[in-house]
Amino acid sequence: MAEQDSRSAYLSARRMGRRFVSEHEREATKGYLPVLEDIMRGVVVLGEINLGYHEIPLDRVVGTRTAARSNSFAGNFMPLLADDTEFAIKWKKVYESQLVEGIREPIKVYEYLGRYYALEGNKRISILKYVGAASIYGNVIRLLPERNEDDDEISVYYEFLDYDKKLFLDDLWFHRRGNFTLLTRQTEDYLAKHREVNGSVEDIMTTTHRRFREAFRVAKLEDIDLTTGDALVEYIKIFGYPYSENQVDMIRNIRNAKAQFLVAEGVRRRDTVEISASEVEQVQTRGRVRRSQIRAAFAFDDDAETNLFTRWHTLGIDRVEKKYKDNLVVDRLFHANTFPGGPYEALRSLVEKKPDVLFTTSPTLSDASLRIALENPRMIVLNCDLPKEGKNLNTYFSKMFDLTFLCGVLAGAMSRSGVVGYMDYAAWGEQRTTYEINAYALGARLINPRARTVGYTLRGINRWDEHDKARRTMAEHGADVAFCRHSPDNPLDRTAFPEIYAQLYAISPEGYTLESYAGASFDWEHFYDKVIGDAIEGRTALLEGRHLNGNPIHFGWGLSTGIMDIYTVNAAIGERAGRLLDIFRDLIRENRLHPFEGPVWDDQGILRIDHGVVPPLLEIQRMTWQESAISELNPQ
Repeated sequence: MAEQDSRSAYLSARRMGRRFVSEHEREATKGYLPVLEDIMRGVVVLGEINLGYHEIPLDRVVGTRTAARSNSFAGNFMPLLADDTEFAIKWKKVYESQLVEGIREPIKVYEYLGRYYALEGNKRISILKYVGAASIYGNVIRLLPERNEDDDEISVYYEFLDYDKKLFLDDLWFHRRGNFTLLTRQTEDYLAKHREVNGSVEDIMTTTHRRFREAFRVAKLEDIDLTTGDALVEYIKIFGYPYSENQVDMIRNIRNAKAQFLVAEGVRRRDTVEISASEVEQVQTRGRVRRSQIRAAFAFDDDAETNLFTRWHTLGIDRVEKKYKDNLVVDRLFHANTFPGGPYEALRSLVEKKPDVLFTTSPTLSDASLRIALENPRMIVLNCDLPKEGKNLNTYFSKMFDLTFLCGVLAGAMSRSGVVGYMDYAAWGEQRTTYEINAYALGARLINPRARTVGYTLRGINRWDEHDKARRTMAEHGADVAFCRHSPDNPLDRTAFPEIYAQLYAISPEGYTLESYAGASFDWEHFYDKVIGDAIEGRTALLEGRHLNGNPIHFGWGLSTGIMDIYTVNAAIGERAGRLLDIFRDLIRENRLHPFEGPVWDDQGILRIDHGVVPPLLEIQRMTWQESAISELNPQ
């Protein structure tokens, strides 16, 4: 009876093996077992480390040490040789023993980059994989490769080794470098906030991953090629740490997050729509069906009295609401970041009103916006932020470099010293982008090729003393014209210049402002008018959820849309400088001039943009290098 059972099992396993070979015959291994000797050809090995006796996850046992047995097994470790061979007879004997007393004798494997390759025990591995076992015990020898930061796989491997020399973390693995380090940090943050949870970082991380892996399996997502470790990192970014989350909620959230997993995997990439007043029509793919009413919800991280960014948005929204009257219902929520339960609960309260579109007007609401968008796929969510390649979230922002370039042009024309100042602002702890100051410097050098730009980054935009210090420091370094940010905490700025966020000033050698040459302004009315107006007229495919190719979209609105502009003080700059600025404004609006058309060199002398090349919008808005004529006075 046992012999008949073992023969039936062998023939079944052999069919599985032959099917595997047939389905994978075009791959490099031709469907047979991978051979570690072939994989490591040319790899520098620092040494062999005996890790001793351990429980080994069977799904991580992927090949054999040498080619001697590679053709006896398919790549899934199922046997391939005929039923009457000596190999088959031995396989069946081991199978019969397994049925009676289990497999007790440990195997011997080599571990390389977190995967295991059998030296002894190929048949035991084959049989346990056939019966669906999860693990096997064995003696492990690690082959340690030389560090190589140019190799993602080796870099991920060393992230593990730097944390845990044993490298037995319950089948936890990653394809993306940095994710293991990020998961440990996410776990540490969770434990710091939940003192009631007992256990080490490793224990909590392993337990959480085990539960997540099971939920991920049950969710049955198709076309997702992420490790569960990579998927867990993305999940935590959206839904928080799931250590105590029940499985039903976790499975539902995993299914909701499929679009985000596709972005993390690289299957979906962000589309950019650099919209002008006419270009928006290019994304309108369906016929007009006028709607009697649109409901739009707006979330703000602060209020219009204390926050410039909020004020710019509310001014535009108020005008659009008055324009469309009964055709538009507007719901507003201020102070979303201090809402009970946090930004996510704030947005949920708006979702309950069932808006057609939800605008979240600040980058600080990005993470909560992503979760809301994933949980409500029929609702359009638009977040005002620079494009985030790793998020399945529609974003919109102005092409500010158009405006700062024009400010640089005027600064270059008005400066007597040839040194122009630029006051920047970057929040602490965030990656600072440099495209604005680069555009400003390039504008100044277009008028005066010898112009230099000195930059000063504010530590706090609401600290008046910082603004004074910035102007003094720039003046000390020769600047006689400077682009200066407004402080939203300054009541004079709020009252006298409600839509001006910065001005171009002549400054004295002591750093005092002498006179204003121009003001830089936002007007979000044009954006909201276009999006909401098209929705009412039934023209915007975006509001029907018809994303371009299913990808997240970034709307980049430039100078030609009216969303921003520069207002000159002609009495101070003179008629000819005003005419000069008008010429360059028209050239940009007509797409005949681009601020970043190459060649452009950085401050290290490296050619960053080739001659005649205009970089894509996403590349521009991710710049971290500085143009060659910029000197940073207080580098962050």
